[in-house]
Amino acid sequence: MFNPLLYMVFFLIYTVLILWLGKYGIDRSKTLRDYYTASGSLGLFLSVSTFGATWFSAASMLGLPGLIYEYGYSAILYSVVCWFLGSLFIIMLAKRLRSYNVVTIPHFFYKRYGSAKLQMFTGLILVITYILYIVIQIRGFGIVISFLLDIPYTVAIFLVYLFLLYTTYGGLFSVARTDALNFCLIIAGSLLAAFFVLHETGGWLSIHESIREKAGSGETHWFDPFYYGKYSALYFISSLFSLGIGLAANPQYAIRLVSAKSTKTAIRMVGIATLLLGVVYMSTIVVGLGSIALIPDLKGMTPDEVYPLVIDNILTSQWKGLILVSIVAACISTANSQLLLLASSLVYDVYGRFKPSHQSESKRLAHNKWSITVLATVSLILSLNAPEGLLLFSGQVWGIIAVTFFFPLFGGLFIKGATTRGAHASIVVGLSSYVLCFAIIPPGWQTYIQPTVPALILAGITFCMLRNRHETNAY
Repeated sequence: MFNPLLYMVFFLIYTVLILWLGKYGIDRSKTLRDYYTASGSLGLFLSVSTFGATWFSAASMLGLPGLIYEYGYSAILYSVVCWFLGSLFIIMLAKRLRSYNVVTIPHFFYKRYGSAKLQMFTGLILVITYILYIVIQIRGFGIVISFLLDIPYTVAIFLVYLFLLYTTYGGLFSVARTDALNFCLIIAGSLLAAFFVLHETGGWLSIHESIREKAGSGETHWFDPFYYGKYSALYFISSLFSLGIGLAANPQYAIRLVSAKSTKTAIRMVGIATLLLGVVYMSTIVVGLGSIALIPDLKGMTPDEVYPLVIDNILTSQWKGLILVSIVAACISTANSQLLLLASSLVYDVYGRFKPSHQSESKRLAHNKWSITVLATVSLILSLNAPEGLLLFSGQVWGIIAVTFFFPLFGGLFIKGATTRGAHASIVVGLSSYVLCFAIIPPGWQTYIQPTVPALILAGITFCMLRNRHETNAY
């Protein structure tokens, strides 16, 4: 079957399923708590699905194989390992965060520190950073759809724009149910891709032999987990601070703890989703390493296009249409979660505090839908000139989250005597230090000392210095 026609069939089936699942929450959400957190009613299956689908984004599915194609095993150490270490922190949040009964993470800052200004400020930070991260997802969708369906990139990103609007309008009820489909597709597509790559290459050992032959002699840098030599430990610490701490402090995961129906469900959600994501990442790693053997030269294409290039030009099974849809699912499932969080930050945390009102719930829900439209449109426009290197750019965005949210969130829950002044100061110091370090650290050295490292250290010192040492309660 002609490839674009095959892909179109799978894409249309996916579209119908998304339309059917997405309509669930449009009439079900009656309050803001419904809209943002599904009123804390999600069971284990939906919780695991929405957590896993939100985690595994275009940065993982497209960015990781591209990095492995360039750097081999070291890309795993400096990205995947850091993410999974960061997930351990998320479990720690479950019991204490849920006790605050919040609908957004900036709302937690208001309840914990009693500061409306802190809620507004952190809400504004999320608006800016999540717009940038949604741009990554739109670019990922655009790369795949334009490449495989042979349509212009601008048309492809407009399609994802429509998907985002529809699946987000219904709030978390809609997002969670479409995530159930998306996460199943991500798992199935990743396993299929790994299976077909192993079949095309002749197996795991054959992949390594092909890579050695490609290099022309013995062991190559692709097999060295410590690609940066004596700077490897420093680079790992930088990546851990940026990606690991960034994941732990990321509100899109913390709010999933709140949306689960119980603390036990929330903890099990993180554990089960992480195990399933381990399978998905192993499959993605197989595709990344296999691509080194299968693609001798990118011929002017970017590393982000390695995955769709393997699917389209190398694999021969008609089931590669399902792999295409799994990439689309990874982009949609992360972007709609972030768009919903964006809307909540703008409407509830920023506008709601700047201009308090006594409007009805229906009016406030309408404001959220309008804000979703505006924010999605802004992201669409920015994605017309989106940066290349999805995984590297995502690390920079997560770095901002790490330096601004980690200590006010975790410190507010676990550090005795945490104060409003300390939370404010740590955010200002962390963010200003992050920007300053980008300016003063030479670009070549930022590979080894990412701006997140000194900024996060300074934010932590500031937070702890301004705590109330006479207070005995941690939260």
